[in-house]
Amino acid sequence: MKAPEYYQPIMPYLVVKDAAKFIEFIKEVFDADIKLVVPRADGTIMHAEATIDKGTIMFTDASDDYPPFPAGMFIFSPRAMAFYDKAMANGATSAQEPDEREYGLSAGFTDAWGNTWWVTVPGE
Repeated sequence: MKAPEYYQPIMPYLVVKDAAKFIEFIKEVFDADIKLVVPRADGTIMHAEATIDKGTIMFTDASDDYPPFPAGMFIFSPRAMAFYDKAMANGATSAQEPDEREYGLSAGFTDAWGNTWWVTVPGE
């Protein structure tokens, strides 16, 4: 199989409970582009892929063999504060209020699945 153009050398792979709702969240917060959804026979998601800006995440619905576990992601984007605001409006909790750092304006939030997202606007 030839790898899709949007793949990077390293991509996070998340195991979440209710991947369909996770898709709604990442579309609303990050304007994620859902590239692939492979359902299981029972309607849960066996594998999915989404891009956020130029980054790709992969994820699946948790199962007995693969229980959910949280992850941490870092997104470096001019849209970082919009991501933070949308996350707060969509049920996330703040892990770090927006604050200027030496590397740019940065904030963090935790989604309903336990994943923590660190978002930073690149500094000049």
